[in-house]
Amino acid sequence: MQGALELAAHWQWVYLVVGITCLAVLVIAKRAWWPLIPSLVLGVSFFVQSGTLDRSTEPLGAKPVLQVATANLNFDTMDFTAVVGWLTSDDAPDVVFLQEFTGLAQQALQSPEVAQRYPHRVEVPQPDQFGLAILSRYPLSEVQKVEPADMQATLRLRATVTWAGGPVRLSAIHPMPPLNAAYAQLRDQALVEEARHLSQSGGLALMAGDFNTTPWAKGLFAIDAQLRRANGLAGSWPNAFGGLSILPLDHVLASSGWQLVDSCHGPDVGSDHRPVVVRLVAR
Repeated sequence: MQGALELAAHWQWVYLVVGITCLAVLVIAKRAWWPLIPSLVLGVSFFVQSGTLDRSTEPLGAKPVLQVATANLNFDTMDFTAVVGWLTSDDAPDVVFLQEFTGLAQQALQSPEVAQRYPHRVEVPQPDQFGLAILSRYPLSEVQKVEPADMQATLRLRATVTWAGGPVRLSAIHPMPPLNAAYAQLRDQALVEEARHLSQSGGLALMAGDFNTTPWAKGLFAIDAQLRRANGLAGSWPNAFGGLSILPLDHVLASSGWQLVDSCHGPDVGSDHRPVVVRLVAR
């Protein structure tokens, strides 16, 4: 039952579109207003979501901006030309979190052009869907690889990036999808543990990855006090039909010391996920 409720909570965009369409049809066909009641309930449920980061009101250029991205590369990807093109373009992020990071992906991203752009790295390729990497233009330190406690858990990466003269603590995470109640519980537990880890020393912190959860499920509500979403509600999966995505599964979460400049999707990198890109300033 818990697993079914978990999965049902994710499809708010679908419910909203279907509900509005049905409401319009019923009102036009029957000229009745009673369908407004369930539609209002539907609308309220859409806006009950985990917290978002405050937006910056300062003029752009008043403070240094950190551009952060997260991208699930897709375990089945064999051609990384689009990824390399993105990471060597003028729009390349300063720090990028990568999931489903394989040995083939690592080899492709060792090209001189990418290495020059991202000289600082934490890479843990794996022969399954749970390899991780953090690529950075700025120095990384205090690197920690958190090994999974059992076969149901997944790898996590921790590091500190030196940016604008100070430390920013990072956590990279890609938990199991909520295929059953146990996986959903482990995912939420991992999110809570990483949020607590990042909040221990205060200061600036970021957690990013394919969380396999949406803003309407309880996992992100549980860590609102420590971290808030910098990305919006636009879907990042699946990457279909030229960019049609329904579920926002990929997230960048930021501590309260940040403010959001803007957020968007990155380019199509040949994956079933769309990259999420945010730009942040320190308060």
